[in-house]
Amino acid sequence: MNTNQIHKIERIQNPSLWKVFQWQKEQMEKSKEGKEVDERFLFHGTKAELIDPICEQNFDWRICGVNGTSYGKGSYFARDASYSNKYSKVKDGHKYMFFVRVLAGEFTKGRSNIVRPPILYDSCVNSTTDPTIFVIFEKYQIYPEYLIEYS
Repeated sequence: MNTNQIHKIERIQNPSLWKVFQWQKEQMEKSKEGKEVDERFLFHGTKAELIDPICEQNFDWRICGVNGTSYGKGSYFARDASYSNKYSKVKDGHKYMFFVRVLAGEFTKGRSNIVRPPILYDSCVNSTTDPTIFVIFEKYQIYPEYLIEYS
Protein backbone atom coordinates (compact mmCIF):
# COMPACT_ATOMS: atom_id res chain seq x y z
CA MET A 1 0.00 0.00 0.00
CA ASN A 2 2.99 2.34 -0.17
CA THR A 3 1.56 4.09 -3.24
CA ASN A 4 -1.75 4.89 -1.55
CA GLN A 5 -2.58 8.15 0.17
CA ILE A 6 -4.45 8.11 3.48
CA HIS A 7 -7.09 10.83 3.66
CA LYS A 8 -8.64 10.10 7.03
CA ILE A 9 -8.46 7.66 9.93
CA GLU A 10 -11.62 7.69 12.00
CA ARG A 11 -11.98 6.01 15.39
CA ILE A 12 -15.20 4.03 15.69
CA GLN A 13 -16.86 4.37 19.07
CA ASN A 14 -19.76 2.04 19.61
CA PRO A 15 -20.21 1.38 23.35
CA SER A 16 -22.62 -1.52 22.76
CA LEU A 17 -20.23 -3.37 20.45
CA TRP A 18 -17.33 -2.65 22.81
CA LYS A 19 -19.25 -4.05 25.77
CA VAL A 20 -20.10 -7.35 24.04
CA PHE A 21 -16.53 -7.61 22.72
CA GLN A 22 -15.18 -7.28 26.28
CA TRP A 23 -17.79 -9.77 27.55
CA GLN A 24 -16.73 -12.25 24.84
CA LYS A 25 -13.08 -11.80 25.83
CA GLU A 26 -13.94 -12.57 29.48
CA GLN A 27 -15.89 -15.68 28.44
CA MET A 28 -13.01 -16.93 26.32
CA GLU A 29 -10.55 -16.33 29.17
CA LYS A 30 -12.81 -18.22 31.60
CA SER A 31 -13.09 -21.18 29.23
CA LYS A 32 -9.28 -21.26 28.98
CA GLU A 33 -8.93 -21.16 32.79
CA GLY A 34 -7.74 -17.56 32.88
CA LYS A 35 -5.22 -17.86 30.06
CA GLU A 36 -4.87 -14.64 28.10
CA VAL A 37 -6.76 -14.63 24.79
CA ASP A 38 -4.82 -14.08 21.57
CA GLU A 39 -6.08 -10.65 20.50
CA ARG A 40 -4.92 -9.22 17.17
CA PHE A 41 -5.21 -6.00 15.23
CA LEU A 42 -6.13 -6.92 11.66
CA PHE A 43 -7.41 -5.31 8.46
CA HIS A 44 -10.64 -5.75 6.51
CA GLY A 45 -11.24 -4.09 3.13
CA THR A 46 -14.82 -3.16 2.36
CA LYS A 47 -17.10 -1.10 0.18
CA ALA A 48 -18.60 2.23 1.26
CA GLU A 49 -22.17 0.88 1.47
CA LEU A 50 -21.20 -1.52 4.27
CA ILE A 51 -19.45 1.01 6.54
CA ASP A 52 -22.52 2.14 8.52
CA PRO A 53 -23.95 -1.38 9.02
CA ILE A 54 -20.55 -2.63 10.23
CA CYS A 55 -20.06 0.35 12.57
CA GLU A 56 -23.57 -0.01 14.00
CA GLN A 57 -24.13 -3.79 14.02
CA ASN A 58 -20.65 -5.30 13.50
CA PHE A 59 -19.49 -7.76 10.84
CA ASP A 60 -22.03 -10.33 9.71
CA TRP A 61 -20.67 -13.74 8.72
CA ARG A 62 -24.02 -14.56 7.09
CA ILE A 63 -23.09 -12.38 4.12
CA CYS A 64 -19.73 -14.12 3.75
CA GLY A 65 -18.68 -15.67 0.50
CA VAL A 66 -18.80 -12.51 -1.57
CA ASN A 67 -15.03 -12.76 -1.98
CA GLY A 68 -14.62 -16.49 -1.32
CA THR A 69 -14.69 -18.98 1.54
CA SER A 70 -11.34 -20.77 1.26
CA TYR A 71 -10.89 -21.15 5.03
CA GLY A 72 -14.49 -21.24 6.22
CA LYS A 73 -17.78 -19.39 6.00
CA GLY A 74 -17.04 -16.49 8.31
CA SER A 75 -15.73 -12.93 8.31
CA TYR A 76 -12.20 -12.59 6.93
CA PHE A 77 -9.42 -10.39 8.32
CA ALA A 78 -5.82 -9.98 7.22
CA ARG A 79 -2.56 -9.28 9.01
CA ASP A 80 -1.41 -7.15 6.07
CA ALA A 81 -3.21 -4.06 4.80
CA SER A 82 -1.90 -4.79 1.30
CA TYR A 83 -3.95 -8.00 1.26
CA SER A 84 -7.14 -6.28 2.46
CA ASN A 85 -6.60 -3.55 -0.11
CA LYS A 86 -7.60 -6.09 -2.78
CA TYR A 87 -11.10 -6.21 -1.28
CA SER A 88 -11.62 -2.47 -0.80
CA LYS A 89 -13.91 -1.10 -3.47
CA VAL A 90 -13.49 2.38 -4.98
CA LYS A 91 -16.29 4.90 -4.55
CA ASP A 92 -15.86 8.52 -5.64
CA GLY A 93 -12.13 7.93 -5.93
CA HIS A 94 -11.72 6.64 -2.36
CA LYS A 95 -11.36 3.19 -0.78
CA TYR A 96 -12.18 2.04 2.75
CA MET A 97 -10.58 -0.39 5.15
CA PHE A 98 -11.27 -1.25 8.78
CA PHE A 99 -8.51 -1.71 11.35
CA VAL A 100 -10.14 -4.21 13.68
CA ARG A 101 -9.59 -5.85 17.07
CA VAL A 102 -10.08 -9.59 16.73
CA LEU A 103 -10.15 -12.23 19.45
CA ALA A 104 -8.39 -14.94 17.46
CA GLY A 105 -8.04 -17.18 20.52
CA GLU A 106 -6.99 -20.72 19.68
CA PHE A 107 -6.91 -21.20 15.92
CA THR A 108 -6.51 -24.00 13.41
CA LYS A 109 -6.25 -24.24 9.64
CA GLY A 110 -9.60 -23.59 8.02
CA ARG A 111 -11.45 -25.45 5.27
CA SER A 112 -13.91 -24.06 2.77
CA ASN A 113 -16.93 -26.07 3.94
CA ILE A 114 -16.93 -25.23 7.66
CA VAL A 115 -19.40 -22.81 9.26
CA ARG A 116 -17.75 -22.71 12.70
CA PRO A 117 -14.33 -23.59 14.02
CA PRO A 118 -13.75 -27.17 15.19
CA ILE A 119 -14.30 -27.97 18.89
CA LEU A 120 -11.57 -26.45 21.12
CA TYR A 121 -10.85 -23.68 18.59
CA ASP A 122 -12.06 -20.08 18.34
CA SER A 123 -11.12 -19.22 14.75
CA CYS A 124 -9.54 -20.51 11.56
CA VAL A 125 -6.49 -19.34 9.63
CA ASN A 126 -4.70 -19.93 6.35
CA SER A 127 -1.54 -21.21 8.10
CA THR A 128 -1.03 -22.25 11.71
CA THR A 129 2.71 -21.49 11.66
CA ASP A 130 2.51 -17.99 10.12
CA PRO A 131 -1.13 -16.92 9.85
CA THR A 132 -1.91 -13.96 7.63
CA ILE A 133 -5.65 -14.57 7.15
CA PHE A 134 -8.06 -15.07 10.05
CA VAL A 135 -11.66 -16.27 9.76
CA ILE A 136 -13.99 -15.33 12.61
CA PHE A 137 -17.40 -16.97 12.94
CA GLU A 138 -18.71 -15.12 16.03
CA LYS A 139 -19.27 -11.38 15.65
CA TYR A 140 -18.67 -10.75 19.36
CA GLN A 141 -15.01 -11.67 18.73
CA ILE A 142 -14.68 -8.58 16.51
CA TYR A 143 -14.56 -4.87 17.29
CA PRO A 144 -14.27 -2.41 14.36
CA GLU A 145 -11.91 0.12 15.96
CA TYR A 146 -10.80 2.37 13.08
CA LEU A 147 -11.95 3.20 9.58
CA ILE A 148 -9.25 4.18 7.09
CA GLU A 149 -10.22 6.22 4.03
CA TYR A 150 -7.58 6.28 1.31
CA SER A 151 -6.94 6.40 -2.41
